[in-house]
Amino acid sequence: MSHAPLRLALWFGAVLALSCASAAAEQPYEPTWESLEKHQPPEWFRDAKFGIYTHWGPISLANMHSERASGWYAQKMYMPKAWEFTYHREHFGDQKTFGYKDIIDRFKAPEFDAEVWADLFAKAGARFAGPVAIHHENFALWDSRLTEWDSVQKGPKRDITGELAKAIRARGMRFIATFHHGFTWQYFEPAYKYDAADPRYAGLYCAPHTPGAPPSKAFLEGWLAKVNEVVTTYEPDLIWHDFGLGRVVTPEFQRRMFADYYNWAAAHGRQVGVAHKHRDIHTHTGILDFERGREDRLTAYPWLTDTAIGPWYYYKNPTYKSVDDIVDVLVDIVSKNGCMLLNVGPDGQGGIDREARRILIGIGQWLRVNGEAIYDTRPWKVFGEGPTRQAKGGGFSEKKDKPFTAGDVRFTCAKDGSALYAIVLGWPEGDLTLQSMQVDSAAPDAGVELLGYEGEVRHVVNDRKQLVIRVPDLPEADRPCRHAYAFRLTGFEAGLSRDARFNMPDAILVPPGAVTLEGTRVRVQEVGGRPNIGAWDDPDERCHWLVWLRRPGRWAVRGEFTSAYGPSGLALRLAGQSHAARVPKTDGWFKQVWVDLGTVAVEKPGVYHLRLAPADPETWKAVNVWNLQLAPVK
Repeated sequence: MSHAPLRLALWFGAVLALSCASAAAEQPYEPTWESLEKHQPPEWFRDAKFGIYTHWGPISLANMHSERASGWYAQKMYMPKAWEFTYHREHFGDQKTFGYKDIIDRFKAPEFDAEVWADLFAKAGARFAGPVAIHHENFALWDSRLTEWDSVQKGPKRDITGELAKAIRARGMRFIATFHHGFTWQYFEPAYKYDAADPRYAGLYCAPHTPGAPPSKAFLEGWLAKVNEVVTTYEPDLIWHDFGLGRVVTPEFQRRMFADYYNWAAAHGRQVGVAHKHRDIHTHTGILDFERGREDRLTAYPWLTDTAIGPWYYYKNPTYKSVDDIVDVLVDIVSKNGCMLLNVGPDGQGGIDREARRILIGIGQWLRVNGEAIYDTRPWKVFGEGPTRQAKGGGFSEKKDKPFTAGDVRFTCAKDGSALYAIVLGWPEGDLTLQSMQVDSAAPDAGVELLGYEGEVRHVVNDRKQLVIRVPDLPEADRPCRHAYAFRLTGFEAGLSRDARFNMPDAILVPPGAVTLEGTRVRVQEVGGRPNIGAWDDPDERCHWLVWLRRPGRWAVRGEFTSAYGPSGLALRLAGQSHAARVPKTDGWFKQVWVDLGTVAVEKPGVYHLRLAPADPETWKAVNVWNLQLAPVK
């Protein structure tokens, strides 16, 4: 018996119900970009910093015994050139008779327990959490009146979203729901050669259509109705949309979605946000999201990274990130005005495996010690300092990340301005000089504390007005935590030092790996994961780079060096101008110092030749070059 007319009526009914729910009350938002620009991201989101969500559903069952990740299994199983196509036939049968709809019937999730999941998320330190309510494959993990393809009528026969909403809120976390079904219209196009050709299953696969055809109005109305149904039923504090929002959904329905949600929130006195991946939409409204990537600079607007501890969906013997990597990236994100949404993929039975639990609990242990430097904070004047830079910013950039080091520092501020936090992404050996900070004055009780450590932490202000922290000499077992270490600074009136300009977005990093070497002995080598130019014993050898200076004007140049046999000296030549600088003797080859190399002036943007050479061949002692940086002088 077909219920298509009833479902269609309910689609329109749900949309109208949400639009009219507050008809008698004020509706401050109209479905226009001009009106939607009035909405601001909620304050709770800026305070929360860290959330968890779950890619989980029938795909988790289908992929549970595969040793290869497949986040798009429900599409790839219909593509003959994909490995999932053969895998599906071997494990389930021919796609014409056993399609994705039949996997849904096998998805019973006997181990799913919302209370257990929510407990784990709370122990991990999450401040907001929720499910992928519906992924590209269009299976709704809630009790829906709009479709029969939901988790109450099919599969587990349980209201997954409802159970999680209750359990998550009971532990003081904000509840979120993510939506990926904007792409469903295109996602199942390969399936129309198989079981999806049967119109009886159009509620799952969409009505068969020519690949590349624009979405029908019925699809768009259904897309919006499902979002609105979750909003009115489960009242999420934040909703998140995948790329289908911009690729498939038309601007009219984009605007309607924002207006409906914002107006619902206004009518109910709620602070809500909408996260999405589209810069063109973000110019008007919403929270900009980066999938497996992040901003490479401090921004004026809050933003979100969505990433995962490993794969999106569970598979057999998955590979996971380390707690150290996740903590370091979380700190980096927060220092730049962002938040992290971290995915964990439960298995096809509804359980979260031991290693995933260990990682989440490890994050929570770190946050219990250092949470005050993360939660309820705001960025400082610069996000941080140190040798490690992102290769690029934006989505899908994390694969190019390099590991952070104990030389990398990130800054946050207490929301009320009562403290500044310097978070070091590794245990610093010896003194820690905050290069970017200039101490203008200090109260009599100004001090430095290491979070989680009850002992004294001494400090001095050097002759450049930089704060130098005398890091306690603690064996690893006596340190307050692992991974990253937060110092609380109070009582200091601090501004930016001259060195801070090298950590601004328009500064230029000249890496050792880009050098052209003039000589036979000098070479690029790697020590502790960091490349550097070493074996520079011969005073007749030189180092050359091509540097693009993007603007005219004066540019300051500095370098990071070691000179264990020193002192020594270097001569810089850039844009036809020369400077010489002394390199002091350093405590071995791995305790670097920064040296100012001078300032040059250029009349126009362009590519310029930069050369480093021994300043005096007669007194030359070997120097290792770890970094060069250039920054415009303002």
